[in-house]
This record gives sequence, C-alpha cells and structure tokens, in this order.
Amino acid sequence: MGEFNSKGTILSVAAVPTTGDPSYKKLYGLYTVPEMGGTPEQIDVTNLEDGIKRSILGIQDTGTLDFEFYATEDETDTSAQIRDTWNILRGYQTAGDTMMWKLEYPDGEGFTWQGKCSVRRQSVGVNTAIKFTLTIGLDTPLTDI
Repeated sequence: MGEFNSKGTILSVAAVPTTGDPSYKKLYGLYTVPEMGGTPEQIDVTNLEDGIKRSILGIQDTGTLDFEFYATEDETDTSAQIRDTWNILRGYQTAGDTMMWKLEYPDGEGFTWQGKCSVRRQSVGVNTAIKFTLTIGLDTPLTDI
C-alpha cells in the first residue's frame, strides 16, 4: 500500500449497461467522501438459559451516501468540468435514472454500486465557495474493486 493520502480519490458515474462494461465519467470538484459501508443491526437471540444478553449480526444499513463538491468555477482547466458535473448530476436526478457509481481511492481500492441520486446546493455566506451535495441511495450492495 502506498501513501496514506486522499489526493487522487475519484468518484465516477455511468449508465447501467445492457451488455458489457459500464463507461464511467469522472466527476470533478469532489472534496468530501462519506464513510463507506455500514454497521449491521444487532438481532437479540438471548434465551432463558443465558446469563448474558446475546446477539447476532443482522442486515447492514448503509443509509445514503453524501458526497460534497465545489461548484465554484475558477481559472483552471477543470472549471468547465466542474460545471459539467453539476449539470450531469441534475440531469440524472430529474430523469430518476438508476446509475452505476465507482469510488476509487489512490491505493487502488474502492467500491462500485448502483443507485439513484439527488443533488442540492449547500448554504452560502460571505466569503465562501459555492458547494453542493450529491446524495446517492443504494439499490445494490457495495462491491469491492
């Protein structure tokens, strides 16, 4: 494993393919990635002979995934790509499409999954960058890549 640095973490999106592999498009402006995975619920299996409470692991609740992006355009070459990211995600939200998602960490590990998305602008104030939040509801389990 290489350096422990978040630089180079990439979130990509693709249409769910009918055949073959998905063709992912990199999303620009990403600055916060949520905790990936979830804690399984505890199922109580304590019986009348037990001296302590016992439980087994139940269904994992991943909830929704919230990714945060900068929407502010600047003087860099990625400015148009950042604007494109917002427009693409708004289009998926409006259409209600289930998409393929891929999160890649710099160490080569990551996850893929399917889900629908919603985007919202974050609050703004004096002297702040414009940001938005991408929320993805999972339709499939996270799969390691």
